[in-house]
Amino acid sequence: MKRYCFLLVGLLVIGTICSGQQAEALKKTMHQYLKPEGRNPVHSMQIYLSNPEYSFCDAVGFSDGKSIPAEKDNLFKIASISKMMTATVILQMQEEGILNIGDQASRYLEDVPYVRVNDLSYFKGKPYGNSITIKQLLQHKSGLADIFTDASFRFYINEFIHKQQEWDPERLMKRYYKYRLHKDAHFVPDSGYYYSDVNFFLLGLIVEKVAQQTLAQQFRVRIFEPLSMKNSYFEYFEPPAGNEKMAHSFFGKIDITKRLNTSYDWAGGGVVSTTTDLALFLNGLFEGKLFKSAKTLEKMTSTISHTSGTGRVGYYGLGLFQYNFNGDTYFGHAGFWGSLIAYCPAKKITFCGSINQVKPIFDTREFIALLLKMFEEGNHKK
Repeated sequence: MKRYCFLLVGLLVIGTICSGQQAEALKKTMHQYLKPEGRNPVHSMQIYLSNPEYSFCDAVGFSDGKSIPAEKDNLFKIASISKMMTATVILQMQEEGILNIGDQASRYLEDVPYVRVNDLSYFKGKPYGNSITIKQLLQHKSGLADIFTDASFRFYINEFIHKQQEWDPERLMKRYYKYRLHKDAHFVPDSGYYYSDVNFFLLGLIVEKVAQQTLAQQFRVRIFEPLSMKNSYFEYFEPPAGNEKMAHSFFGKIDITKRLNTSYDWAGGGVVSTTTDLALFLNGLFEGKLFKSAKTLEKMTSTISHTSGTGRVGYYGLGLFQYNFNGDTYFGHAGFWGSLIAYCPAKKITFCGSINQVKPIFDTREFIALLLKMFEEGNHKK
């Protein structure tokens, strides 16, 4: 679960909305990237951009891929952007002294029978499940195999046969063992990087064990309510919140929102939100509203480098990516269904967007870089 990836709120943006000319130029560019035809259609998109002085938020296309006009406050599945929220809760708990990310995960999971910590990870026949730390889970350094990529054919065939199957952590972990992924760790813990949603399943279970509440409840009391994210909720695991206007997510031509229960990504990607709510989250995180100490954010944004299968060098911190757009450093995360959020600390620029398509025919990062460039250049001319 790892692909690339408005109303004005007084607590979020101090400034004015973009000029009509600049807003029109941005919206025109968004229209140009709509691709309603073909094998991988982009039917709609929502984009939010802001800095301390100006903001832009709009939507184009049809949210259902047919006839309902997209709106700027459309809800959408944020997928792996949710990992930033799971990581935030873990780091809040460390600040409160109720866990330490240097702890072995087994300390919190040993009495969860379906986790089977002793059998969690084998590399070259040797067991390493008991040595994996919380920090390694946060930074994808555990070596654990991934249920979605290492067993993709088996998992997704099952999904499209049982489209409305409801998932929970126990069923997910049982499937992990059924596919014998515990025998196929990618490396000894802390000796490499491999992106695996199983890391975040375990982190979600740690949150629930420590808090004695569901992960959905923890998201709500620690993030959604303090930041007034009224259009955000943990899909399938709590009642829907906010408006009911959903932008459909597409995998090629398949309308995922209409046809598939996506509860399977749980702590790794189960939240539904809007661009404006995600901007509240990003700004809250980087403006010190979620952590007591600035040092916690420094730890979260301290990244390690890794090379993807395509040869591209990437950087990952504790539950977030480091990006480079137009020569500037941003921090955020992408979501599988076509969403991405990013914040530039140096320029205090916030980007939140979704194109609602897993496999667009254009380069998503180049599209985002173009929008950011237009936004900055338009503001400099004022």
